[in-house]
Amino acid sequence: MVSYAFQNHGKEIEDQVRAALDDEWLSQNRPFIDLLSAISQRDRAHMQGAIKRKLRRREGEGIEAVQRQLFDIAADVASFLEQLETLAPAKSSISTKHPDYHRMVEPTADRCIVSAAGKCTLGDDLTWAKDLLAISRSFRDFLSAVSECDAQDSLFLLRVREPIETLNSYLKKAPGPLLVYWQGSDRQFRFGRSPDPELHDLSTLVANWLSDYLTNYYPRIGFGVCAECGKLFSRERRDRTFCSKSCQNRVAYKRKRILESDALVQTNISADDACEIAMGLWMHHPRFGIGRVESVSCENTPMATLLKGTANRQDVRFRSMLSRRIRVEIRFLHGTRRFGFSDLFEGQKTEDQLPTFYRVKSEETLAEFL
Repeated sequence: MVSYAFQNHGKEIEDQVRAALDDEWLSQNRPFIDLLSAISQRDRAHMQGAIKRKLRRREGEGIEAVQRQLFDIAADVASFLEQLETLAPAKSSISTKHPDYHRMVEPTADRCIVSAAGKCTLGDDLTWAKDLLAISRSFRDFLSAVSECDAQDSLFLLRVREPIETLNSYLKKAPGPLLVYWQGSDRQFRFGRSPDPELHDLSTLVANWLSDYLTNYYPRIGFGVCAECGKLFSRERRDRTFCSKSCQNRVAYKRKRILESDALVQTNISADDACEIAMGLWMHHPRFGIGRVESVSCENTPMATLLKGTANRQDVRFRSMLSRRIRVEIRFLHGTRRFGFSDLFEGQKTEDQLPTFYRVKSEETLAEFL
């Protein structure tokens, strides 16, 4: 019977076993996912606040605002670590001075995080919080790139390269986690990797965890970052944008209130005139909601500079050529995303799925509804 099953249904059995192992990995690594979610959610809240302050012409993102954001992230992480320590047995704490250092209890995700969190204190130096924020944003940028772009597109290569370079910079800060061993419940030795608290801080540990995920589990296990709450979640489809129906409904409700108010006025921009997209315009995207145009460029040169340098601003052919090489950076509440010409004007099934552009009529109303 077993032989028959493997001969005739081997692929199905293999897929089921692999799916079970992936589910086990997700369960075992939940602390890392929850840690990144806490940082991402706080970052999203601060980004929303920054956009509202800008609309209301109040305090911008100065040094004090950045320090406040880092302190809030540090407080969230400290609270998370405090809860995690109640789950990680005290005997799992690691000391390189112990003569039997490499023999220990199983280095589970929660124990490794607690072990590497020695520098995560709420003091004057919050560099560790800044590092965690940088890693979180890099991973979000990576997930955004792989969910939206064609791998053959030059924009995709640019968007993937930047977060990978950031992760590599943290991987270079310290050697990989040490090889350790422990005795399992079956009295057999098991082997794994565990951080050295004298070498690894929390940022390098998270970078190593992300490296392990990308090397061994991507793309079988897909992650997304919710466009509404900022939480990290596992998803079956790469185009899934929200972690729950509740978040999707909240975005739809806010979008409806904004578009039905007097906050925005639609401005029609044709494909041939895409170079007319200007900083300060707002864009409504069917999947990501409403965001502000932060930059417009062509081959890394600001579009305004290219248009200013032309002898004849009415050169339709030249403007059409520029339009098809356009790169637009949009700042949504969940983060910044880049779009090319095809993302903005092509490849959609219906016109309702194409992004639309708006100018702001009432900044106060828009700030209230965001």
